[in-house]
Amino acid sequence: MTAMRTRVAFGLMATGLVALAACSHQPPSLGLNPDYRFGYDDKGETVALAYGRPNSDEMALMLECPKGSGRIELTDTVFDERTTAIVLTSDGHKTVVPVRAETTEGPADRLLEGHLPLSAPALQALRRSGVLQVASGAKRYTITVEPEQRAGVERFFKVCG
Repeated sequence: MTAMRTRVAFGLMATGLVALAACSHQPPSLGLNPDYRFGYDDKGETVALAYGRPNSDEMALMLECPKGSGRIELTDTVFDERTTAIVLTSDGHKTVVPVRAETTEGPADRLLEGHLPLSAPALQALRRSGVLQVASGAKRYTITVEPEQRAGVERFFKVCG
């Protein structure tokens, strides 16, 4: 991921989460900031879903897609650089995403980056169920889409695909 894309991605995440800061109520995730929320943003050529702290560059997971491409770039913070895959699970559907560590000039020094199709079983189950479990090395957490976030998730799938 280029430095410019990293700054854009984090900017999308921060902007998209601003509106959710006051209205989301998500239980704390194991080992992550209890203030993290799932947010949507549509800026220019890409759309993004990001799980992070509202009004900041702090995030755990971002799904970014060039509009109409059906291809997702997954970005996650690095806890263990030996991690070779992130496992996404939703409603019994599992998708294993091969990843590699990337150095960035953004708020995180290192990120895990991988690619997957919008049609991946775990992503389609997320669209239906509103719940996504993420496993990356020893890090595991669950993202729950709140009712007021559902429209953003649906827009993400429609605009991406």
